[in-house]
Amino acid sequence: MLYTIGARKRFMGSASQLIHHQFSQLKNSGKPDFLWDSINQPRADLSNLLAMLTDFSASFFTVADISIYAKDTAGSSWYRLSLDDENVLRSRPVQDSYIGKLNRWVHRHFRPAEAKIYSDDDTSSLFVNITGDTDTNYYFLKMGIESEGLAGFMHHQVAQFVGFFLVALILLRFIGYYFARKISQPIESLSNVAADVARGNLSRLVPVSSRDEFGQLTTNFNRMIEGLREWERIKVIEFELEKGQKIQREFLPSSIPYLPNWDIATFFDPAGKVSGDFYDVFALPDKTVGLVIADVCDKGVGSALYMALFRSLIRVFAEQASFCNAQTAARIDQSCIGIASSMMPENEQMSRLRAVPFTNNYIAQTHGDEGMFATLFFGVLDPLTGKLFYINGGHEPLYVVGSRGIKRNLDPTGPAVGMMPNSRFSIQRIDFDPGDVLVGYTDGVTEARSPADVRFSRNRLKLLLNEPFKSASELLERITKNLFTFIDIAPRSDDVTMLAVQRSLN
Repeated sequence: MLYTIGARKRFMGSASQLIHHQFSQLKNSGKPDFLWDSINQPRADLSNLLAMLTDFSASFFTVADISIYAKDTAGSSWYRLSLDDENVLRSRPVQDSYIGKLNRWVHRHFRPAEAKIYSDDDTSSLFVNITGDTDTNYYFLKMGIESEGLAGFMHHQVAQFVGFFLVALILLRFIGYYFARKISQPIESLSNVAADVARGNLSRLVPVSSRDEFGQLTTNFNRMIEGLREWERIKVIEFELEKGQKIQREFLPSSIPYLPNWDIATFFDPAGKVSGDFYDVFALPDKTVGLVIADVCDKGVGSALYMALFRSLIRVFAEQASFCNAQTAARIDQSCIGIASSMMPENEQMSRLRAVPFTNNYIAQTHGDEGMFATLFFGVLDPLTGKLFYINGGHEPLYVVGSRGIKRNLDPTGPAVGMMPNSRFSIQRIDFDPGDVLVGYTDGVTEARSPADVRFSRNRLKLLLNEPFKSASELLERITKNLFTFIDIAPRSDDVTMLAVQRSLN
C-alpha cells in the first residue's frame, strides 16, 4: 500500500510539473492573470491543451469534468472558467463544497505546483495549483474523477501488490523483489519521461511493454507527446509567419514623402499573418512621386512573396526611367511596345510608367508557370502642376472626389500585370483641382461581408465618398470606421488596403 501511494504521489508530482510546463507555453502566459484576461476570448490553444490532458488521463481515471477555478482576490469570489462549444473561455460564479477547501489551501497550506485530490459524494476531483508568480488572482486546474474508478484502481493496485508480497513471503523473497521491480519499472520509466517532458524535452517516448492498464496509460502518454510535438511544430510555423509579417511590413513605406500643399493618407490591415495587398508612395529623381496600390492574386505566403517582387520591380523600373528608342527597344525585347501607341510618352513623367509593362513581361516570362499576377494601379504625380499620369492594370476603379462628390472614375487601362507577356497598357492623365482627392482601394473593401453575409459593395463606398470631408485622412478614417462596423464579428477572407491623395485648397 505504501508503495502504491508513493508511486501515485510521484506520478501526481510529475503530472503537476507537466501541467505547469504546458500552461507556460500558452499564448500570453507570461503576462499576469492571462487566464482572467482571456475571459470571453477564443482560446483554441487552451482547448487543445485541456483535450490532451483529458486524453492522457482517460486510461488512468474516468474524467467527468475539466475546468479552471479562479479566485478574484479583489472581490473574494470564486469563478469557474470553462470553454464553450466555440472554444471561447467563459466564467460563472461558483459556490460548491470545494470552495471552503480551496480557501483553506490558499490561506493556510498554500504551496505552488502542488496537486491535491478532494472527494465529494461520488466524485473525486484533482486540483493542481497553476497560479503564476505574477498573478494577482488564484487559479486551480480541476479534473473531476469518478470515485469508483479511483477506488477501483487503488484496490486493484493494493490487491496486486499484496498478492505478490504473499507469494514472495511463501516462495522466495527474491521472487517478490523480481515482481516488485516488474511493476515499478514501467511507472518509474513513465515518471522519468514525464519529468523530461515537463522540462520541455519531447524527444523521448515510453516503451510499451504490456497490454494492461499501464500499457494503455503508456500508449496514451506517447500520443500526448506526439500531440505536443505537433503543437511545437505549429508554434514554429506561427513564429516564422510572424517574422514574415514583420519583414513584409518593412516593404511598405515607413514614412510618406512630404509634399507641400498635399495630403496623403494610407490604411493597411491584412486578414491573416501575411498579405498580398500593398501600397507604395515614393519620390522619383525628377521630383515627381510614384503612387502604387495593388493586390496580388491568391492568399498566404506565396502572394506575400510576389507582393515583395512586384513592389521592388515597379520601384526599380520607375527610378530608371527608360526611354524607348532603337537601342532601348532592342535591349529590352518587346517591353517598349507595352504602352499603347496612341499615348506614347512625351516626357519623363510619362516614361516612368513603362515600369508597368517591364514588370508585366518579367513576371509573365520568368514566373509564368506559377500563374501569379496582380491588379495594379501606378501613377506618377507632379506635385507642382497637379498632373497625374497613370496606368490601371486591371485594378478596382479609383475615384477622383471633389467638394460635390465623385467627379471621375479611373477605370482599368489594361489587363492585370503578369498574366501575359507583351500586354498593352494605355496611359491616362488627370489634373488635380485644389481640394480634389484621389481614393484607391483593394477588393477587400468592396467585397467585405457582414455577419448576415451581405457585401459592403461599391455603392456603399460611393455613398461615403459623396459625403463632405475636410481632408484625405478624415475621409479614410470615415471609410474605415464604417467598413469595420459593417463587418463586425464576421470572418474576414481578404486584406483591406486604401490610399488617398488630396491637393490642398491653398
